[in-house]
Amino acid sequence: MTNRGFALLAVLWLVAALTVLGGLAVGVARTGSQTTRNRILLTRAGWAREACLEILLARYGQDPTIRHLDSVDLGRGTWCGASVEDPGTKVNLNVADREALVAVIAAASHRPAVVVDSLVDALLDWRDADTVTRPLGFESAANRNGPLADVRELRYVRGFDDSLVARLSALLTTRGAGAINVNAAPPGVLAILPGIGNEAIELLMTRRASRPIPNADFLAGLLSSGARATLLASYQEFVRAAVFTPPQLVAVVTGGVRGTPIAARVMLTLVPVPGRLAVIRRETE
Repeated sequence: MTNRGFALLAVLWLVAALTVLGGLAVGVARTGSQTTRNRILLTRAGWAREACLEILLARYGQDPTIRHLDSVDLGRGTWCGASVEDPGTKVNLNVADREALVAVIAAASHRPAVVVDSLVDALLDWRDADTVTRPLGFESAANRNGPLADVRELRYVRGFDDSLVARLSALLTTRGAGAINVNAAPPGVLAILPGIGNEAIELLMTRRASRPIPNADFLAGLLSSGARATLLASYQEFVRAAVFTPPQLVAVVTGGVRGTPIAARVMLTLVPVPGRLAVIRRETE
């Protein structure tokens, strides 16, 4: 091959190399541009989230029963939403005793008593700190041996399938101190309270919308003699397990930018105080 041929080949290789490098540079520039854009969008979503929190706190001051903010339009393409949950409407699976867990799981699963006992023993073995297996339970190296982080963690406990966990999600929580709000909890949760029978449950469900029960003595005064006797026989246990207003609330606040999948979310633990909510814990995703 002549020198001229070598020169032409070298030029072609150089052109090819420059083309590849140019393509890489364009790709890097595009990636950098997209990353910068995503950061800007996430920042805007974060501002929308914080704005939504302020809106929620202000609206709660006007209406303590507020539980939702549905896709609030904040302008310039941003939006936000919030949901508020009372943990007292559910049973805290990290602090509930065996009897309460049996009642809730039996109601949700509709399975034979021996199967429910096996599920509860496996759950208690999962959450307790020791490695001693209960009669119908299960211990392994995979056990948490501590409080569950979320109800969804139940799917890792022996015997709990996805469908059962989905049903239990309406009755169980890992939030709150474990007290049941009698003016907000559903019948299946009210039924686990000491001294509460069908009459008391029906009364609570009927009155809560317009005339919530203020305390245990007021509730006892509304019951028939038989139902009152049942409640008073477990009075001390009842007042330890029940509340009549939520001591805590949990809010999930989300902000986003329309037309994008980017969203900023925060979970807040709130304590109701006169006229407002106090934030005591903040978990940012």
